[in-house]
Amino acid sequence: MEDSGAPRGLIVELITPMTDEGEIDTASLKKYLNRVMPYAQGLFLASPMAGEGLLLPLKQRRKLLLESLEITEGRMPLMVWISGREEEETRNILFSLHSTVEGRDLHAPLFWVDAPLTYHSNRGLPDLYKDYAAMTDRHFILMNDPSLVHSSKRPFKRKNIRTAILKELTYIPSVSGLIFLGELDRAYNYQKAARARSRFRIYDGDEARFLDYPSLSGVVSVGANLRPRQWHTVTSSSLHLGGYGQDYPDSLRQIWYMGQQLHRLREAYSPNPAHLIKVALKEMGVLESAFTLERTPEGQEVEELLDLLREYKDEEG
Repeated sequence: MEDSGAPRGLIVELITPMTDEGEIDTASLKKYLNRVMPYAQGLFLASPMAGEGLLLPLKQRRKLLLESLEITEGRMPLMVWISGREEEETRNILFSLHSTVEGRDLHAPLFWVDAPLTYHSNRGLPDLYKDYAAMTDRHFILMNDPSLVHSSKRPFKRKNIRTAILKELTYIPSVSGLIFLGELDRAYNYQKAARARSRFRIYDGDEARFLDYPSLSGVVSVGANLRPRQWHTVTSSSLHLGGYGQDYPDSLRQIWYMGQQLHRLREAYSPNPAHLIKVALKEMGVLESAFTLERTPEGQEVEELLDLLREYKDEEG
């Protein structure tokens, strides 16, 4: 299997546009994707939190994937959440989504994103992905998220992929990267474990840490739903993409200030990203509905987020 060419840079962790009846809102999805695509190196669909992937039925995941492929015309790298509550459910989701895209001539890679420790222990993970590789010709991006493993209430001893296990996984050609959340020291150990494979991507799943200590592969950002251009600028500057490595002092100060704005916004939407970002996007005219699968009462956080967005828009003139 050839190297998948996993993207490097800004991966936008998308919310899932829905109608008030809970169906995928195709019209809003098209408007929304056209807004963020010019600034993204990849798009993450149905993520477990902001994308509501933990609650999104398989039928809706399939429709979201198909509609996104149509809108992007298969030219934007996509990452799609596949994890279920159990290994068998995950296999069924993988088979169903693979069947959905089988035979399609895509012009950009498509990845299956899986958090294996939510349903499987570290023991036997390499063999599990060798089995998965036999089910699909697409590649995998793993997710290491201790809080997600904790919330799954599985009786496994470890909440993180062991470094030695990750090293084994990097030798499997179909495993192309990792979205990392956790302690900074572990991130360094993972980088060392993957160094034999130069194009294995380790993305920061923690926006705050990326803004302060950017990784080499990029960031998975939910805040980019609100400020895609600013996140693109900060990410490209941090990774020296597209000529941003030649920044002058004035430009660097602007980027630092932009990073501080993104920090403040993150603090405002972090209590409930799916709900708060949908409300903001509806207010901005991007979405028709702010419907979420898990109903959330309005709170002070909404006004705080909207006030910040108005403040930053006014500053831009």
